Amino acid sequence: MEVLAGSPRLLRNLNEKAVLERLLDQGSLTRMELEAFTGLSKPAVSDLLRRLESAGLIRKDGEKAGTYGPKAGLWSLEPRSACVAGVGVTPHGLNVAVADITGNLLAEVHSPKKPSELYQAGPELHRVIDEATRAAGISIKNLDQVVVGLPGIVDIQTGHLRKGQQLRNWEGFDIPASLMSSLGHNHVVVENDVNLVALEEMAVGAAKGVQTFVLFWVGEGVGGALVQAGRLVRGTTGSAGELGGAIVPERIAAPGEPVRVTLLENLLSVEGIEALLAEHGLAGGDHAEAVARAVKAAEQHAAFIEELAYRFAVGLAGAIGILDPDMVVLAGDIGQGGGRVLAQRVSALLARLPIALPQIVPTAVSENAVRAGAIELALEYTRERVFTGGSAARGLP
Repeated sequence: MEVLAGSPRLLRNLNEKAVLERLLDQGSLTRMELEAFTGLSKPAVSDLLRRLESAGLIRKDGEKAGTYGPKAGLWSLEPRSACVAGVGVTPHGLNVAVADITGNLLAEVHSPKKPSELYQAGPELHRVIDEATRAAGISIKNLDQVVVGLPGIVDIQTGHLRKGQQLRNWEGFDIPASLMSSLGHNHVVVENDVNLVALEEMAVGAAKGVQTFVLFWVGEGVGGALVQAGRLVRGTTGSAGELGGAIVPERIAAPGEPVRVTLLENLLSVEGIEALLAEHGLAGGDHAEAVARAVKAAEQHAAFIEELAYRFAVGLAGAIGILDPDMVVLAGDIGQGGGRVLAQRVSALLARLPIALPQIVPTAVSENAVRAGAIELALEYTRERVFTGGSAARGLP
């Protein structure tokens, strides 16, 4: 595995990065196991481990059991060599977690809000991050990366929430600039919430191992995320995946009947779902729970499920025809409530169209998927910085 070309400093950085990534992937390893992995000599690996330990990036982690003779010492990543924070912002509050470089959660804080509540976004964001870091036993300045996820269109140049009907308190607020003074650096990323759910779906959910997929989100808003070759597609302005603005037929017209069109947002908005539930005698209480009850009694509520599936299918048809994805994940409260029954009906409707049919599956991530996706993205940025810089990032020779 040892790289045989380039400057000595570059070679050292590459070897350090390889060892750090190996320890992240495999857990604790002995020096001999790292020698076998890297192809480096015993003195070279010993020197590499010394540098990384002095830099505070790795630590001795006990001894390997089951060996004859002197027990081999184990090395592992130093979990607190870097820490990150992920923030999920919704109309119902702020959800924050702090994790170490291995991905282990150190603290979680939830600050509930009413959708109509007016508050100052800046002070509240600082307060919850500070509370989470103190609960984790660190200072806010110990955070190497912060990722904030929120609904709406995020300007990819400025990080401002350019359009966020659900979060008026946050529109135009400069999140990176606001946090810089507390963090002491500009390692702050603001991302659309559905994009972060797609990252979590790739990491641990239904799309794990899938390279090209569409995540279709139907909950308090309508949105989507596009992943191609394992990477998010954000578009020129950050608006990629905003399927709610598509013009679609309200329903399948009978022969000779005029086609009435509307925005997909109108069909799948909270108001649109509420009207559909009421039409089929399912109104009352939480919408997602009502959908879940309907699919549990699918035969009794077949007409409702068919209409809901049509609304999903008509929104997805164009995206599938253009992108030809491996998979479509139905997410958000309504997508999750509909589960596999809804996914199967959507698939059956799309099978009638002259397009390649991808897998249609329900989401497999938790209700904290936005925050979890923010942690995933924060760790990606932090590990790249720490692993690429290695001991040099800590000022060691």
